[in-house]
Amino acid sequence: MSVKVKICGIRTIQAAKAAVDEGADYLGFNFVPSSKRFIRPSEAKKIIDIIRDKVKIVGIFQDAEIKYVNEITFRLGLDLVQLHGNESEEYCRKVEAPVIKVFQLPVNFSVINTFGTMSCYSIPLYMVDRKKRGEGGIIDLKKGEELAQRLPLFFSGGLTPENVAGIIQTVNPFAVDVAGGVETDGKQDIHKIAMFIKNAKGGVV
Repeated sequence: MSVKVKICGIRTIQAAKAAVDEGADYLGFNFVPSSKRFIRPSEAKKIIDIIRDKVKIVGIFQDAEIKYVNEITFRLGLDLVQLHGNESEEYCRKVEAPVIKVFQLPVNFSVINTFGTMSCYSIPLYMVDRKKRGEGGIIDLKKGEELAQRLPLFFSGGLTPENVAGIIQTVNPFAVDVAGGVETDGKQDIHKIAMFIKNAKGGVV
């Protein structure tokens, strides 16, 4: 089965439509005010209303009030909530949508310790990312593969149209996630989005 693809940091209808047309499975909208990819919920709703039912809609939050998360989830009709902070398992249970919990890891992490931490969360989906988002090397692929064998895993951090196929062949994750890797000068690049999805979907052996 082909790997799933999530294009994150959607801020324009052009990028959203390009991702949907090329076969993306998830689109991520960033509601973290400090992020350079932040989008106001009201602006996100305009895009979501156009592409709804064509793709899974993911809202990204980080250490936000649970009431706010659930309010935005309801108002925008989010399919999933991605949590990028220090949210506990108890917090995840209060989210009124399926959760993708992000675990930010050093390049050379311990599989046993990381799996122990991740498995404390009773959630449908997990994501691994670099310790510092947008910085540093890609986390160890063989260790990523070990996690992907045990958990439904989104693999992210440093992925590009050029390297995604090889990463998928090694890690074999449930899904891959990209933001900066499909941008040019800080803006989403429709050509890069198309190439990333094409290479990811053709990258499974």
